[in-house]
This record gives sequence, C-alpha cells and structure tokens, in this order.
Amino acid sequence: MRRNNRRYNSRQSNRYQPKSNSRRVAHVSVYANAGEHPEKTIRRFLKKCKKEKIVEQYKKNEYFEKPSVKKHRAKLKRKAAVQKVNKEIANKR
Repeated sequence: MRRNNRRYNSRQSNRYQPKSNSRRVAHVSVYANAGEHPEKTIRRFLKKCKKEKIVEQYKKNEYFEKPSVKKHRAKLKRKAAVQKVNKEIANKR
C-alpha cells in the first residue's frame, strides 16, 4: 500500500509542475499622436509587432514540431552560417 502511495505522489507532483520555459507575453500598444495620420500609427504598430516577433512566434507555434525536426533545422542553420563565414573569408583573399 505504501509503495502505491509513493507512485501516486510522484506522478501527482510531476503533473502540476509549471513550465519552465513559459510563453513570453508581448504587450504592444500604440497611441496616436495629435494630428497624426492613422496610417502612420498603423505602421508604427506593425513595426513594434515585427520587433517583438509576434507573428513569427505564432507561425512557429501553430503546429507541433518534433524535437528531431527542430534539431535538424538548427543543424542546417549552423551549417549555413559556417558556409557564409567561409565564403566571406575566401572572398577577402
């Protein structure tokens, strides 16, 4: 009986742990200045959204991505960065 309680307690404690890498909340607000054209205000809003990477984050989290696919994409990104540096070095010579 005691062993079963231990199992239940360990499962219980793991189940309700808060996520360590919780989503970052981005609050973007733009207020129109006096006499400012509405399109300029919208442009400032879109610029802030782009800076906070709100749309990119949404697209990234739209579908589940397997960890192996994430690793593969990161590997390709590293490889491209190394090739870019090597190409720059070759051009300087």
